[in-house]
Order: sequence, then C-alpha cells, then structure tokens
Amino acid sequence: MDRTDKKEKLPLKGYLFLIATAFFTALSYAIGKGLERSNLHPETSTFFWFFGAFVVALILFPFLRSQRKELGRIREYQAIFIWSSVITSAGAAMWMVALWTIGPALTSFLMKAQTLFALLLGVIFLGERLNRWESIGIAMTVVGGSVVAYQKEDYLIFGTAMALGAAFLYSFLSFMVKKTAQDLNMLMVATLRTLGVSIVLFIYLILTGTFEPPSLKQAIMMACGGACGAYIAKGSQFHAIKLLDISRTTAVMPMESIFVLIFAHVLFDDLPSVTKLLGGASIIAGVIFLVIFRGQKNDILGK
Repeated sequence: MDRTDKKEKLPLKGYLFLIATAFFTALSYAIGKGLERSNLHPETSTFFWFFGAFVVALILFPFLRSQRKELGRIREYQAIFIWSSVITSAGAAMWMVALWTIGPALTSFLMKAQTLFALLLGVIFLGERLNRWESIGIAMTVVGGSVVAYQKEDYLIFGTAMALGAAFLYSFLSFMVKKTAQDLNMLMVATLRTLGVSIVLFIYLILTGTFEPPSLKQAIMMACGGACGAYIAKGSQFHAIKLLDISRTTAVMPMESIFVLIFAHVLFDDLPSVTKLLGGASIIAGVIFLVIFRGQKNDILGK
C-alpha cells in the first residue's frame, strides 16, 4: 500500500491525529497559564517545560523504530539541532511571558502570525510570489492582528510584543527547517529540539544565577505542559501530515483557538472582549487563506 492509498483509506485516523494536535496544544496553553503564579522566572519555567518533554521523548524512543534508525546519521542533524535549540529557547521564553501577561486566548490568536511571517520570509529570501488570494489572506491577518494587538496599558503592550516576537522566531525556525532539514525525520528533529532547548536554558540559568528549583507540583505541571505541547502535539501533527494532504491540516488552526478559548473560560474565567474575538477570527480566516491557497504548509515545527 503506497502513501496515496493510505491517505484515501484512512482519512478518519488522520483527522483524529489532527484533533489531538489542536487539543494537546491548547492544553499546553492552559497548563502554561496555570504556572502564572509560580513566581518562577520564565526561563526557569521554559527549561523544565522542554526538559519534561525530552524525558517523555526519551521514554518513548525505544518504541519508535523510525527514530532509532536515524541514529546512524545523527551528524546530519547537527545544524538544525543548533538552530532549533537557540531559536526555540528565546521564542518559548517570550511565549511564556506573553501567556502570563495577556492570557492564553490572545496569545493563541497572535501566535497565528507565525504563518504570515513564514510566508514573508519565503517571499524575501526564496523569491516566492504571492497570488491574489494570499494577498487577501495577508490583509485579513494584519487587520485582525491589529485589532488583537491594540492595547492601551503598558504591560499589555509588552505582552503583545512578546507574543509577536515569539511568533516571528518560530516562523524563522520553520524557514530554517525548510532550508536545511527537508530530508530529515521531523519527529527526531522535535526530540532533539527538546534536548537542545534544555541544554541552552540550563547553561543560561547557571551562568546568570537565576536557576530556581521548583516545587514538586510545579515540576510536574511544567513536565506535563512540555510533553503535551512540545512532544505529543507535534507527534500527532506529524502523523496527521503523513495521513492527510498537507492543505487539510490547516484545520488545526481554528480548532486550536477554539480549544484554547474553552480552556481559558472554564479554567480561568478568562475570555477576551467581543472586539478581540472578532480580531482573532479575522486572523484565523486570514491564515487559512494563506495556507490553503499556498498549497503547502510553511510551519512544520511550531511551539
């Protein structure tokens, strides 16, 4: 059975993986929001977040034949290992700050800008061209982003800047993956990324003297959040891409935001204003335009 036949005969399985991607990504947002009162530095929280994800990946590694086979060419992962470790360390810390400052719903909406950033990077550095529908998608994303990002209070402006900064860094990482890691196993890339981020942030925390040992409850929460977002969600996304046409996987974007809104309302009674929700809807619609009419998925790593 070739891959084409597999996509046609197992669409339900692919969509189930897609729903799992959206659900576990949103769950990671909720867990991250729950750490807001932990009084830990964002860098410390991010370290345990990714270290927890790496521990889960390490436990599952013996059972994943596709990853074990990659050990024979591990040197080919050196470049993307370095890039993904450094960029993700900065991006994830900014994401955590945004999450604690403006909440999961607005952060989720603003993080959708990474698709726009990735497209613009392709236009600038790869000579890609925009069609009319993509231009409409960009306009919708910019308008919606402006509505969501508009804040009067200084601390909200700071949180918004952190979310957009994280979105840009993740889009740049996707650009680097597209340029340097097309022939690599993406699940192995994701696993090595969790290890690399853990190493980078641990060195940073030790050198700056900002390492803070968390409580057992905090450590468990961070490990669960990292496992949900940085490993389980990404693994589900990779399986969905294998079973479905890439354009169909764009359905994860609105589903993720819906799950985030549900978790934010149920767990934290945190719901944006109607204006912000309309802006978020415009962002999601614009991103769907961008990806569908692009005919390919620009972001395969994400957070």
